[in-house]
Amino acid sequence: MAENVAWIKFFVGDWRRDPKVAMLSAAGRGAWLEMILTMHDLSDCKVEGTVREIARMCHLDSSEVQSALQELYRLGVADISWCDDPVTGEAIVTVVSRRLEREEKTRSDARERQKKYRQKKKSQENNKEVPSDSDSDSDSDSDKNKEKVYKPKKDEVEAIYSAYPRKIGKKAAMEKIRIALQGLHEEKGDDNFAYLLDRTRKFAQSPAGKRGEFTPHPSTWFNQGRYMDDPNEWHRVDTEQKKPYQSYQQPIRSRGRTVLG
Repeated sequence: MAENVAWIKFFVGDWRRDPKVAMLSAAGRGAWLEMILTMHDLSDCKVEGTVREIARMCHLDSSEVQSALQELYRLGVADISWCDDPVTGEAIVTVVSRRLEREEKTRSDARERQKKYRQKKKSQENNKEVPSDSDSDSDSDSDKNKEKVYKPKKDEVEAIYSAYPRKIGKKAAMEKIRIALQGLHEEKGDDNFAYLLDRTRKFAQSPAGKRGEFTPHPSTWFNQGRYMDDPNEWHRVDTEQKKPYQSYQQPIRSRGRTVLG
């Protein structure tokens, strides 16, 4: 037995209904009960020793123990075995209560299950706190993937927006600049910002960039990828371009009359 408790499970009904116990004499039942109480005090499911030693442990006479052992063995109430002491040569008797042995095994199994459950629970908690090697590898891989995802810096986007000659629709323009930088990063790597800023400045200094309200909105220019156009296109002068509202100055003929707009 693993521990000594202050009480013992003793079911009177089981004691009285046990046919083998009922076959014992009154002295035999008394001696057997004393042995069970001694096992409880020893925190064990057995008593062991010479007949005299068992008699002293159980507060009985040697003759009472000798008689009880014969009854217990003959009726199969307990498991009894004998062996000779290698020093004195006296017979050593071992008396085992099968019921106490079963109960101790049940308690031992329950303790073992509880121990394994606690260890498993503790292990699960530790696994949550400390990632496993596979989790660490996956985390490091994901970190590497995160590092590979390029995100334009806010000041870079602001610098490019500031370099564009026309300031209109800033929110939409900033978003298109971010997308443009991301696309260029796949092609030019970390040189994407310098490239886009240089192209924006060149466009701003070109005739196409100095056309005032005829210069495209920044969101349109960056969205259409106009920064990748041939810079020569930005310096072309359209001699046939009509002046603003020129069409409204042409004569309009209506019902045979000439009407100036």
